[in-house]
Amino acid sequence: MAPVEANTSLSEIPRACWRGRVLWLGGTLGAGVLGSVGLRMQQERVIHSAMRESGSQAVAMQANVVRHLRTCELVTSRIETTVRAQNNDDNWFGSVVATVEAPARLSYGVDLSKLESSRVVFSPIGGVYSLRVPAPKRIATEVFTGQEKTGVELAGLRFRSMAGEEHLGIARARLHEQALKMRVTGAELERVRESARAEIEGLVRRIVGESASVRVAFDDEGGTRVAAGE
Repeated sequence: MAPVEANTSLSEIPRACWRGRVLWLGGTLGAGVLGSVGLRMQQERVIHSAMRESGSQAVAMQANVVRHLRTCELVTSRIETTVRAQNNDDNWFGSVVATVEAPARLSYGVDLSKLESSRVVFSPIGGVYSLRVPAPKRIATEVFTGQEKTGVELAGLRFRSMAGEEHLGIARARLHEQALKMRVTGAELERVRESARAEIEGLVRRIVGESASVRVAFDDEGGTRVAAGE
C-alpha cells in the first residue's frame, strides 16, 4: 500500500502548480483591470475638474467684458458736413431770401451702458466672443456758427439793413434744427456701422487678449462676423 500512496501524491503536484498559475494569472489580470479602472476614473476627474475650471474662467471673463463695456462712452464715427438753413418772405414790398451755412459735425456711437450679460457669450471652442449690441445712432450734433456764411437776396423795395438782417437771424436760428434732421444713408451709413463694429471688436480684444476672435452683431441684423486678432 505504501508505493501506491507515493504515486498518488506525485500525480497531484502538476495540478497544484496549474492551480497556482491560474490564481497568479487571475490576480495579475484583476490588478490590471482595477488599475485601468482607477486610472480611467482619475482621468475623468481631471477632465471634469478642467471643464469646471474652464467654465468658471469663461463666466468670469464674460463678466469682465460686460463690466468694461458698460463704462465706455463709445463714439465710433464723426461726420464733418455743412448744414444750410433758409428763410423766405414775399409780400407787396418785394421778396427776401436769407441763407445761412455753417460747418457741422455729426457724431455716432453705440450705447453700451445697459449691456446685458446674456449679450456676451464666450465659446471655448476656438476662443470666440460673440456680442449682440444696439445699432449705432446719433449721439451728438454740433453746429459751428462762428464759421457761418450768409447770403441775402432782395427784390422790390426791401432793404438789407432791415429785412435782410431780420431774416438772416431767423435762418440762423434754424441751423441746429436742420442739422438734427440730417440723415446718413447708403455707403456713408455702412461706414458708420462698420466703424462701430471695428471699434467694439478692438475694445473687446484689448480686454481679453489681442489674439481673440470677436463676433459683433447689431440688434437690427441677423448674422455675425468674425474678426480675428492680428
